[in-house]
Amino acid sequence: MTATFFVLILLLGVVTANVVGNHIKWLPLPMLYIISGLLLAIIPFYRHFLFNPELFMFLVVTPLLYNDAQNASRYWISRGAINILSLSILLVVTTVLVVGGLINWLFPLVPLALAFTICAIVTPTDASAVSAFAQPNPKFQIPFLILQNESLFNDATGFVAFSLALSAFMEGNFTWSNAISLFLVEFLGGLLLGAVIGIVFHHLRRWLISSADDSPLIMIVLELTVPFLVYYLAEELELSGILAIVAAGLVQGVENDNLRFVSTKMQLVKTNVWEILEHALTGIIFILLGLSLPTITMAISEQHKNLLGLLVLIGVSLYAFKFVIRLLWTRYLVWMHIKSPHRWQDSWLMAISGASGTISLSLAFLIPTNLAHSFIDRNSLIFIVAVIILLSLTVAAIFVPLITKATPDDTAEAHKHQWLREMVMVAMNKVKQQAAEHPAESQLVTDALSQQLHQHSHVNKRRLRQIYQLAYNAELAAIKELEQSNQITAVESHYYQEFISMSLYTVNNNLLKNFWLRVRFGVHTGRMSQNLQATQNMFLTSPLIAEQYYWKREFDKHGEDFAKIEDAGYHAAERALRTSRRQHKDTVELHLVQRFYLQRHRRINYGEPDPVTLYQTFLLAFHSEYEFMQQAISAKKLTVASAQTLQEHIVYDEMAYLQNNDAFTPQ
Repeated sequence: MTATFFVLILLLGVVTANVVGNHIKWLPLPMLYIISGLLLAIIPFYRHFLFNPELFMFLVVTPLLYNDAQNASRYWISRGAINILSLSILLVVTTVLVVGGLINWLFPLVPLALAFTICAIVTPTDASAVSAFAQPNPKFQIPFLILQNESLFNDATGFVAFSLALSAFMEGNFTWSNAISLFLVEFLGGLLLGAVIGIVFHHLRRWLISSADDSPLIMIVLELTVPFLVYYLAEELELSGILAIVAAGLVQGVENDNLRFVSTKMQLVKTNVWEILEHALTGIIFILLGLSLPTITMAISEQHKNLLGLLVLIGVSLYAFKFVIRLLWTRYLVWMHIKSPHRWQDSWLMAISGASGTISLSLAFLIPTNLAHSFIDRNSLIFIVAVIILLSLTVAAIFVPLITKATPDDTAEAHKHQWLREMVMVAMNKVKQQAAEHPAESQLVTDALSQQLHQHSHVNKRRLRQIYQLAYNAELAAIKELEQSNQITAVESHYYQEFISMSLYTVNNNLLKNFWLRVRFGVHTGRMSQNLQATQNMFLTSPLIAEQYYWKREFDKHGEDFAKIEDAGYHAAERALRTSRRQHKDTVELHLVQRFYLQRHRRINYGEPDPVTLYQTFLLAFHSEYEFMQQAISAKKLTVASAQTLQEHIVYDEMAYLQNNDAFTPQ
């Protein structure tokens, strides 16, 4: 139970960091995760938390690597094989040997094998973390593709180099012949095993699809078992579990490409599951670093009081050496696929983007607890790695946005919210054209579409009450004018004023008072109808809606035309709201008040909407959005990337309607 609660705490920390990250763009998300971990370390129960590194590797890192592999572009991997060999193997080996030797020479207290170990830990790059800092800029598409492919394979090389260096230190013997042979066996053996298991699961998945057994439950659970099974078998055979996972993921990625429109529901569910899992596991890794840092720092301080400053200097020096080698390597030993007019700028971007992240942190946690040395122990190594991670992410967060800053010609993606708004407005106007023929259905669809225009806006409660009061005053004046011109009786005017006053009272009150109104309406309805079902229905209905149906029934009972009075009041309120929009602009508060009056007008004046007509009206709205998007592409006003974003929005809207069509029925 304690472990389960701890996992829940970690997930809440991930959620909190993401919420904060949405509003504090300048602070990298991994750092927010680390801060969450530091705050969690304040709790006494988690202050000295320890976890099993091997279990951490199996449960956390394994699925992350598998997902990265299956999402990698096979096209660019095949085209960039030379760069993958250069960056993911040769650069990693060079960095480990050269920088490790320099660290041992500058800081003799760090044994050569441990210097190699630290370098192996920090060579894997975190392309996904860095890409979050970049601004959309097409001219840097190739460098980021190279970085993504590199980060996929240098993870595996870093793991193998880490294993060799650590073994050399722990066992005390090291020969180049054994190291090279072991490297080749682990490297090639892991790739072969992962590819074979991936092919087996590929045929199994194909068989399930052909047998119509491709439900998301079966397929997703089956796929989630693949990385764990592959890693377990590889480790049992003393092969590289990491490379086996990468190979299996690449095979599954090829199969995903071949599926195309086959088993589409499974593919959509799978994509969402993996996306959530990846973000959650990445966040947990960095939170665990923040949680562990206070304990590690205190342990180092207690052991050697003046060691912390030296460890920071080692971390900064290692990052600087690694950066220089990476800058020169990416400038002269990387093929850019196409000729680039800004070659040095590309190299600076790739050098800065070689930040250490998730995998480096995972490797640091895999250092055995029994590693012993007079100065450098497990805590010291993790601390050095933490310094490098924080430093590399900070540098990337500062300079990547500056390098990728888009020119005015490259900022089409920045207008995606404006394009979305225009697309929704076009759909609303198209639906409104059939309002005369199908008023109830048109109003329902227009209302559903209009909510998207203000979904990310904060509501000012004071401003909302003011607009409700404005509409109420306009409606009240219209009703009094009807009474004075003898178009309605004094009794009708009195009770209608009571109705709108009660509505104003309801919309301006909190949940507790609205609950009390539900009770009042429920009890009153029960007394009047002597019907338990009617009482229950009224209690479960929103007070605003209950008021409207109640007063309509009461007016009809006395032979009075409630709809006619409401129609006059509605149009008076609408005129006042339109005037307010011209004076102040369209705000979320104004939108909410307009929605209230539109919904009230529909309930009182129109009959129940026809389900078939409602379905057709939604199809009309979606079709008009597609037409808008196609026309914008044809006119070269919209890029394909922006169009894909809009298309994704339409597709998800369609899915939401199909899966929750009851939510769009009148209430």
